[in-house]
Order: sequence, then structure tokens, then C-alpha cells
Amino acid sequence: MSETDDTGIPAPEGHSDIIETDYQIGQDNIETKVGPFGLDIHNPVFLISGLAIIAFVFYTLALPEQAGNAFSAMFSFVTKSFDWFFLGAANIFVLFCLLLIVTPVGKVRLGGVDASPDYSYIGWFAMLFAAGMGIGLMFYGVSEPMTHFSTAMGGTTVENGVRTDW
Repeated sequence: MSETDDTGIPAPEGHSDIIETDYQIGQDNIETKVGPFGLDIHNPVFLISGLAIIAFVFYTLALPEQAGNAFSAMFSFVTKSFDWFFLGAANIFVLFCLLLIVTPVGKVRLGGVDASPDYSYIGWFAMLFAAGMGIGLMFYGVSEPMTHFSTAMGGTTVENGVRTDW
């Protein structure tokens, strides 16, 4: 087994080019206790993201109509102006992953020389299939009935409460 340093992180086995630095993991964090919960907060990250979320929520709650219009305008602008970027980025990401597979980087074993996978290929495919089916059932279990309800056939509308007879 490899040695551990004062941070509790084990040293890597074999040759490694470790960058020498005086920085210790978590040295800038603020540690506090709120009731029974201990908090370890990285101040700049927490402060910026927390203030952004609070500002977004307050803006949305204080001015719902203006916020709705602003969000609709931003959504429309992004989807109409950057549709090419979304498609291109997805394709480039897939090509990048395929490139990683066929280059020597794809042979790197994560976890060290003696590491072995926790799950077989069949296990991984089963988990991916189950996750895909699960998200499909969760999404379409709600959206399909709502779509059928909101697009009633035979001239009826949702507002008059008439159901469509098939």
C-alpha cells in the first residue's frame, strides 16, 4: 500500500510528476457548524454561486411577469442564435470521446495497475438500459397523457371540459 501525507490522500504508486506547492486542500475553506450539521465552505465559489442563485430567485419571485418575459426572450435568442453551436458541440464531444478511445489515452487504467472493474460489460449495459427506460417512463408517463388531454380531437377544447370519445 502507498504512503499517505498529512492530508490523508494516498501517494500515487509508481512514477508521477507531482507539482510541489505549499497549498493544502481546503486551506481557504470556512468551517462552521449550524445545529447538528458541520459545514465546510470554499468561500469564493460558495459566495458567488449563492448570491447568483438568491438574486435569480428574488427577481423571479418579485417580478414574475417581467422575469417570464425576460427568460422567454433569452431562451428564444439563445435557441435561434446558437442552435448551430448546440448541434456542433454535441457532435464534437462524441468525436472527441471516440478519439480518446482509439488513441493510447484509451488504454490508461484508472485506479492503478492492479485495478479491476466493479461491474462487467453486461452489468454496465443493463444499468444504462435501465436508466434510459426509467427516464423515458418518468418523462413520457406525464407528458404523453397531458399532450393527449391538451390536444383533444373532434372539435372539443380543454376549456369546455368535454372529453373526446374515441
